[in-house]
Amino acid sequence: MSEAAGPEDSAAHQWGDLAGGLAAAGPLLDSAVGAAADGGASFADVRLSESQELRLYAVSGRAPDERIEGSLGLGVRVLADGVWGFASRPLRDAADAAEAAREALRNARAAAAGARERVTLPPRPAECGSYRTTAAVDPFKVPAAAREAVVGGALAAALAAPGVVQAQAGVNAKHSHRYFASTEGSRQEQHFVESGGMVLAVAAGQYGVQRRSFPNSFHGNTAAAGWEYVESLRLPEEAARVGAEAVALLTAPVAEPGSADLVIGPAQLALQIHESAGHALELDRILGDEVNFAGRSFIGPNAIGRLRYGSPGVSIVADATIPGTRGSFRFDDEGTPTRRTMLVTEGIVTDFLSSRDSAARAGGESTAAARSDGWGFLPLCFATNAFLEPGTGTTEDLLDRLGTGYYLDDNRSWSIDSQRLNFQFGTEAAWEVRRGRKSRLLRDFSYGGITPQFWGSLEAVAGPAEFRTFGMPCGKGEPKQWGFLSHGAAPALFRGVRTGVA
Repeated sequence: MSEAAGPEDSAAHQWGDLAGGLAAAGPLLDSAVGAAADGGASFADVRLSESQELRLYAVSGRAPDERIEGSLGLGVRVLADGVWGFASRPLRDAADAAEAAREALRNARAAAAGARERVTLPPRPAECGSYRTTAAVDPFKVPAAAREAVVGGALAAALAAPGVVQAQAGVNAKHSHRYFASTEGSRQEQHFVESGGMVLAVAAGQYGVQRRSFPNSFHGNTAAAGWEYVESLRLPEEAARVGAEAVALLTAPVAEPGSADLVIGPAQLALQIHESAGHALELDRILGDEVNFAGRSFIGPNAIGRLRYGSPGVSIVADATIPGTRGSFRFDDEGTPTRRTMLVTEGIVTDFLSSRDSAARAGGESTAAARSDGWGFLPLCFATNAFLEPGTGTTEDLLDRLGTGYYLDDNRSWSIDSQRLNFQFGTEAAWEVRRGRKSRLLRDFSYGGITPQFWGSLEAVAGPAEFRTFGMPCGKGEPKQWGFLSHGAAPALFRGVRTGVA
């Protein structure tokens, strides 16, 4: 955790100090906001957060690594003389809140001397409320022996397949209490629980190395839920399949390069959405703010209602209100209430992922996409939960419609340019499809294209029963921040996609 508290911090504050809600956090919020207002800030907000994170990971041949880390601190953002200032600090005593606000003011005024532009932040009414993750079983109350049994069982099952040379398995959990206040009168509290798990098998043979993962290749999957989610993954049972498939891939054939029709599964589509839709629709990229850090976007600021992003079958929605998904919340990190927002509607761009600042510059309203990596960082315009809207029917229906082609899923490698336009992705596994039925397992499968042409080739999406979500990390900004979010989709049929390296 980039904002992990040191040993000296835990002496003054123990985990759960802020679990009591605004009654416990309110005086600190008021102190920071009051000091900023008294110092002449035209606007100020404060983020106060306390988090506890548990990770248990095991790699074959090494001792398991379990650690619990905690963090408690606050960050204050102020607008003075039309320039942002920010300061943060771990929370040791009540005086830290006001002092952080005064430091943020000093930073804003120092920055104003060289600023060429001034920020105008349209006022808005106070936003107050609360949010809490629904969790049946607190993951931090699960006995260590139970966690170790899941991880050890998954590791052993993955290693059971002859040819597997290494396996990894792990579980993770997180608690966090987050509080927000602003000079506009907003007061918010949100309490989150996350749980997740993973297993990975690596096989080696005469023709190289192959791997298989579960639930996906980005450190598994994490949900906004309790330990019941980890149990639902059935890691030891899935690990046996993962190990066997990694071994089978060693001698599997390679598809001929060229052009083919594909059904792409939800785990791979989650990454496709993230890289070519989520990031491409972030308004700070579109306005040029991230050019030197994370890049730009091929989408321009006048795209809404005009740019055809994909076929009429492509509808992409940003929705952090969906319960149970990593990255679900009620308010973003500048206090904007989240809502269901159509980013692409039947192939046409209809909105952007934006913050208050970027939305004001573009003449719109924030879509609650301002996120920060804890109390130590300024909020950035981060992709939030973005999903490809499901269609109708089953995966089998899609395969019948496909006829001849390939079914692929689970990412192995990815590359996309700084405009979010040209891409090449590789998958862990693919299956040949003939007459609508999956047949031979294939290794080292890859596909690529140009974003609007690729999404323009989408013909159909399976129905809601096939929809899956995947929580994943995302890095952005300078200094780099980590955001955590979910993307989801049902399997989808694409026609005439470039495959392999011709």
